[in-house]
Amino acid sequence: MKVSLWNIDWEVEFDYQPAEPMVMYYSDGSGYPGCAEEVNIYLVTHAGDDFTEFFDRFGYTELEDAVLNELSAMAGDR
Repeated sequence: MKVSLWNIDWEVEFDYQPAEPMVMYYSDGSGYPGCAEEVNIYLVTHAGDDFTEFFDRFGYTELEDAVLNELSAMAGDR
C-alpha cells in the first residue's frame, strides 16, 4: 500500500488485524475483552530503497497511524 508521511510516498507491506468487539458474557458466564485494530509493518520502501531498518530504529507509530488512516479512507469511514 502506498502511504504518504512527511511529504514522502512510502510503499508499505503489512499485516492487519481488525478490531474485535468486547463480549460482556457468553452463556457459560465467561466473556471476551475484545481487541483494538492492529497493523504490523514488515517492509517499508521508497523509490526502490528499503527503509525498514530506519523505522525499526526510530519507531513505526506515525507510519502505522498513516496506514490505519488510509485503510479507513478506503473503507469509506472518512
